[in-house]
Amino acid sequence: MPDRPALLVEYYEATSDIEQVLGELSESQLDSRESAGDWSVRQVVHHLADVEVGDAMRLRLMLAHESPLIVAYDEELFAANLHYDRQIESSVGTFFALRMSNGAILEQIAAEDWSRQGRHEEHDLYTVEILVRKSIEHDRAHLAQIQRALRSERT
Repeated sequence: MPDRPALLVEYYEATSDIEQVLGELSESQLDSRESAGDWSVRQVVHHLADVEVGDAMRLRLMLAHESPLIVAYDEELFAANLHYDRQIESSVGTFFALRMSNGAILEQIAAEDWSRQGRHEEHDLYTVEILVRKSIEHDRAHLAQIQRALRSERT
């Protein structure tokens, strides 16, 4: 059984850390990259929002249905086709609003609901707990990517 309160704290802290780093970045900073060919900070922000949209649906499906199909998606196609060069405000709002909504649901679910699962196209096992842990890992990895891109922009 997961340490649910600690996991939720990490879930919210990852969000807070991203919010703190984004602050009020300039257009130049939003377009900075760690190196040529990497996603810009702007693109990472849009990606975070898109992943949160997907995770919001996955969470709801797993909690409402018995073993639903969890559909995979290609993040590169999202980046190429969803205009990741646009302003970030709507994606920032989407990311934080859905994270708070998802968190509110997670705070209310029963302990046994953490093990509710779906059938993921690419993974053998996908549970609510795995979704939350992957969200935290994903946020931390992209936070580090944003920080490296901002550091490289200054040099």
